[in-house]
Amino acid sequence: MPTRLQHEADMDTPPSAATTQAMTTSLGMNMDGAHTALATARLLEYARGAHLALPSHTTLEIIENPLFTAVPGAAYYAYGLLLWQGEYIPMIDFDTLHRAYQSAHRITAPRYALIVAYQTAPQTPLAYGAIALAGLPQTVQVRDADYCDLPTDCDLWPLLALSCFQHKGHVVPILDTSRLFCKHHG
Repeated sequence: MPTRLQHEADMDTPPSAATTQAMTTSLGMNMDGAHTALATARLLEYARGAHLALPSHTTLEIIENPLFTAVPGAAYYAYGLLLWQGEYIPMIDFDTLHRAYQSAHRITAPRYALIVAYQTAPQTPLAYGAIALAGLPQTVQVRDADYCDLPTDCDLWPLLALSCFQHKGHVVPILDTSRLFCKHHG
């Protein structure tokens, strides 16, 4: 059964600042009364102990036990096509894309699919894709002070990431869904 994700606009307390292109931002105050930028992100574990984040405004829905259609000749990191709201959208395995070879765990279907939105170019209609997940995403608040450099374990990070932060000892790149689906699957 699909589960819609709650966005800041849906919360009881509305955000106190404008939305940026990369993330939905609201202003907070630190202990000294100075303003600190906060951003809401969806934290995804794409492999055991490995995380990435997405701007919360790009995440739309979670589908439990997604049914997909395999496509012969599709990219090595593609599960195939997922029927969502009457439209077939690509469903990918980010761990396989990141490691540049097919994962052994891909033998079974993923537990969840996270539906995301992106644009192929400015002022064009939204397009949609799905990211396979083993667990549910978390909503986290990111501060400017959490910023860190991108990891160096993969050549894709500079091509896909908007920025990077540390969360509970993990380095977490924030991905641009347009870059992920337009350049690597669309």
